[in-house]
Amino acid sequence: MEQPRYNATSLHTKIRAVFLAMRRPDTPLYAKLAGGLFVYYALSPLDLIPDFIPLLGRADDMIILPFLAWLSFKLVPDEIMQECMREAENMPGGSFSRKMRYAIPVICVWMVILMRCAKAFYNILI
Repeated sequence: MEQPRYNATSLHTKIRAVFLAMRRPDTPLYAKLAGGLFVYYALSPLDLIPDFIPLLGRADDMIILPFLAWLSFKLVPDEIMQECMREAENMPGGSFSRKMRYAIPVICVWMVILMRCAKAFYNILI
């Protein structure tokens, strides 16, 4: 049996498929939560462990993201995931403004986290 090839295009298609599966009413809640965490972490500009930390910074991308992808694909029922994969392969790329609509909530969450950390740090110093 031939091994599947993984590249940026297939990962992009899988992220879209998980996103589509999350929007379906017949997808179980636990699969939606795992899929939401996967899509959020994949699209987030910040990592759990920053990349400038030697070894650990890259290790989280090589461990956490594939684990979340695997978990998302396992929790979504097979027939739903197959339909969503077919639909994701046929989706157009979309415009920049449409993509930003999905990036804005991610950026806002990280801004709130950074603001709270800065406020806590400021309170410690004063």
